[in-house]
Amino acid sequence: MVQTASGGSFQDAVEIFRMMPCVGYLLLAMAKSYKIVYYRPIYENLIYELRDMWPKGCVADEEHAIICTALKQLNYVVQGYYWCNNALLVIFLSPPFVEIIKQVAGWDVPLILPFFYWFPFDPFQRIYYETILIFQTWHGLITIWFMLCGDLLFCIFLSHISTQFDLLAVRIKRMVYVPVDKQLIEEYPLGEYSRNFLVKEKSAIDSYTEKQWEERFQNEVTEIVLRHRALIRLSGDVEELFSFALLVNFFNSSIIICFCGFCCVIVEKWNEMIYKSFLTTALSQTWLLCWYGQRLLESSEGVSDALYNSGWYNVSKKIKGSILIMLHRAQKEVHVTTYGFSVISLSSYTTIIKTSWSYFTLLLNIYKQ
Repeated sequence: MVQTASGGSFQDAVEIFRMMPCVGYLLLAMAKSYKIVYYRPIYENLIYELRDMWPKGCVADEEHAIICTALKQLNYVVQGYYWCNNALLVIFLSPPFVEIIKQVAGWDVPLILPFFYWFPFDPFQRIYYETILIFQTWHGLITIWFMLCGDLLFCIFLSHISTQFDLLAVRIKRMVYVPVDKQLIEEYPLGEYSRNFLVKEKSAIDSYTEKQWEERFQNEVTEIVLRHRALIRLSGDVEELFSFALLVNFFNSSIIICFCGFCCVIVEKWNEMIYKSFLTTALSQTWLLCWYGQRLLESSEGVSDALYNSGWYNVSKKIKGSILIMLHRAQKEVHVTTYGFSVISLSSYTTIIKTSWSYFTLLLNIYKQ
């Protein structure tokens, strides 16, 4: 890039613009792959703990719906993002091989390389060209695959943590039995929980003393608190593992999207798809990270809503005090940040798009002048 920039012509500037998305993607891949290798025990602990949290045996219909929806969404995300990145690989890496096939078939076409490297020799000489093409193809493969692994791990971890927050909220709502009367009608959500509780635990309702109910509620509250603390800790582990990579990601995303858009409008012809596919992948990658960050925010806030909507007013003063402390803690949202600079959410995605558009219009105006 430095060698190209020293040329000073507009064509040299265009070559730099074409390099920028690739350089940005390479930096992102390096940041994410480093953390995966260096902090492997933390990754393994996350996997084991989240696996142990999944409910065993039969679950209620509401819990089943939450789990099925989350897993279906995650499956679509993994499959879609995987094939989107592989399509980007094919579109980016296939043109040199197409030109080689054309030459073998007798067409008079020049050889090309996937990426714009500067060499102190002619890279299109025999032997040199084949060697460089192999290395550049391998570089492209491992860069995309490292990005793919880092992004999908982040999405999978946040999806599972968010699902556990949602399941915890359901558990809280049905924790306390409140008899259905004129104040609590059967059609209300709490009335439905109480009706199901009456069907499953009728013998306990008829036979338990007040002390036994208090012990039961205390044990239930203790388990809920421990699960909530574990989910907060796991969310903190995810932030520790991904926060620096996300900072690099969000810093680069605006630049990558800007230069990809410029190349789509100015450099590429309407029927060329290299940078158009690059732009699509960059937009979808950033949106996925922000969307799962938003999911974590909303699901963690749902715990405080569940506590408020539970039958807390029907328990002893001691249990009410515990629930009040839980409510205060649950009102503090759980989130992942970009190394402490900003919270990852859909509002962050809006900011990135606005910044990219500002850079793009500025670059376009400079080009027109």
